[in-house]
Amino acid sequence: MASRSAPPADVLVPPTGTQPASSSRLGASGRDVLLDAARELMIASGSSDVSLHAIARQAGVTAPLVKYYFGSKEGLLTALVEADTGKSLGQLQQLIELDISAAEKLKLHVTGIIRTYARHPYLNGLLNRLVRESGSERSDRIKANFVEPLIKAQRVIIEAGVAAGEFRPIDPNHAYFLIVGACQYLFATRVPFGNLMGGAPSDDAFVRSYTAAALDFIQRGLGVDPDRS
Repeated sequence: MASRSAPPADVLVPPTGTQPASSSRLGASGRDVLLDAARELMIASGSSDVSLHAIARQAGVTAPLVKYYFGSKEGLLTALVEADTGKSLGQLQQLIELDISAAEKLKLHVTGIIRTYARHPYLNGLLNRLVRESGSERSDRIKANFVEPLIKAQRVIIEAGVAAGEFRPIDPNHAYFLIVGACQYLFATRVPFGNLMGGAPSDDAFVRSYTAAALDFIQRGLGVDPDRS
């Protein structure tokens, strides 16, 4: 990006009647402003299906700025996934290498997944969309950088737990979908179902209580006594 010239002045002009989505963005880079705008729209709508023009309008800029920074809307969405998952993925290998039991690793792993999806409830739908709709290079990148590391890390934890007698025998593939489904579905559907629950999925206290309930459910399902982990 360093060699790229500054964007034309007209792409920085907010569309008539719009304002930047947050005054705290003053001084933020154009990339960050656009990524924040996309996040806000997806969280508000409960969907990853947002238009390029809606993102630009939310950011208070014109649509060509998206192309300037990301090349396309799909480029922006890919950058969003990478920004939202980068820190968590970086911690996966550290978790695997910790000198603690598999049960304790699973507890930390599940807690981390729930926190990620509570913070970014659109993430699962966005991942599915990019893997399904993007060109092969971008799709392969998403799978290699997010999906495969997550599956591999959880497989290592489950297999180690089974070998140590901490977990009952279970197909790691089955465990993956059962665990990830329990961690993300509530937050992915919090817009349509949140009203039925009084907005609870957006509440920090609810996220903490749900994390405890999910951990208890998953650990007991694997034959783990939660009081021992």
